Amino acid sequence: MEWKEPRPRPEPHPGTKRTQSSTVLLLLLLLAAFARLSAAGPPKLARPPLLSGQPFIIFWGVPDSSCSDRLDPRTFGMERGSRVAVFYEDTLGNYPYFVDKDTPVNGGLPQHTRLNNHLQKIQQDLDAALPTPRFLGLGVLRWSEWVPQWSRNRERQEMYREASRNLMKTFFPGWTPEEMDFEAAAQSVITETLREVRWLRPKALWGISPYPSCYNGDATQTSLANYTGMCPASEMALNDELLWLWKRSSTKVRGPFVNDFKQYVNGQIKEALRVSSLTGTEFDLPVLPLVKSIYISTSSFLSQDDLVSTLGESAAMGTAGVVIWEKSEPKSQDLTEFVTKVLGPYSLNVTTATRLCSASLCQGRGRCVRQNAERSAYLHLPPPPTSPEKVRMRPFFPIIIKLQLFFILRVNYNYVLTYYSLITLITIAEPEINHLIKCILSLVLAFC
Repeated sequence: MEWKEPRPRPEPHPGTKRTQSSTVLLLLLLLAAFARLSAAGPPKLARPPLLSGQPFIIFWGVPDSSCSDRLDPRTFGMERGSRVAVFYEDTLGNYPYFVDKDTPVNGGLPQHTRLNNHLQKIQQDLDAALPTPRFLGLGVLRWSEWVPQWSRNRERQEMYREASRNLMKTFFPGWTPEEMDFEAAAQSVITETLREVRWLRPKALWGISPYPSCYNGDATQTSLANYTGMCPASEMALNDELLWLWKRSSTKVRGPFVNDFKQYVNGQIKEALRVSSLTGTEFDLPVLPLVKSIYISTSSFLSQDDLVSTLGESAAMGTAGVVIWEKSEPKSQDLTEFVTKVLGPYSLNVTTATRLCSASLCQGRGRCVRQNAERSAYLHLPPPPTSPEKVRMRPFFPIIIKLQLFFILRVNYNYVLTYYSLITLITIAEPEINHLIKCILSLVLAFC
């Protein structure tokens, strides 16, 4: 099967050409391995991974250029920072926003945006940040100052509503369609921005954060004894109204996650996956949540449990990956300790497990997803035997050969050994091949 890349044009439309027989075969494989969705019909095909052979990609998006002991994320199964480009309000184009109520930037409101100047500035900024036109990675527009829906501009974002009212009173005294005026201008700014970046860097996946949003994490909800994390129906309806945005995006960059409730994350991912299927395209759009490495409230790095609730939950629910993200650079020593002792080993475990499950259940052509989204089944490799008298160290090479043979016997499919090259990076020594078989069987029981 040959996956076709989107053609570089103003309205890219990713797609694939396949024969009828190959379509049926692939669909059967995916239906056997993927979660059963709603009764409305079988799930659509997932878009092929951005990077071949990696059903779940962990992108390293934490600035660390000044660290003297800088680590290579690839050592831990993550993709290096050069694969991720995060643009903020002041780093791409002439995005309009307010520093405070009396300090507008680029006019402050989307109604004041001169699109031609904005698009010219986008090209200049992209050429500086991503000089390679064939950049293959993830592009994120982290624009959160205002929301393109009038009713969702709450709390601090209320200044945009007030400024819009004042603008309309200036030009049209007695006329109050400020809601329509703001939303039309906001939609124009975002639509043209996404159209431009996808035209200039067509091989990248482009999405805008923090959309879609679920608004399922405020204190009045999370304090309830029966809190489930479900997205309120009213917010789901508002997300449906953003179909114009989903159709212009090539990925959904949800986040950042700032709450360690499993239910909260589960609800956010569910809604992002639901929205990703609304575009009417052949594939569901890939979902890649942003995951902050540091909690704002405590300034501490994520714990092992936090990683399970964010990275682990994302992998188990079928997202295309996650972005480990921070806007500013953490302390070098603390960052190194976090990566080597907590994040690195867990990332390697999850990315290896997702590849093993994809290979054994989907022939490497799909990703494993929980059958029941509410279960606590994760794509984890179980720990090895720890009894000293039972551990007999063996070199990795014979283990890999036996693992490949096991795959051939189980699914009668010849795998390329280099596809699993990162398995040599597993830091847990495996004394017996039976333990690796146990790893695979545990994934099969939870995800098929």
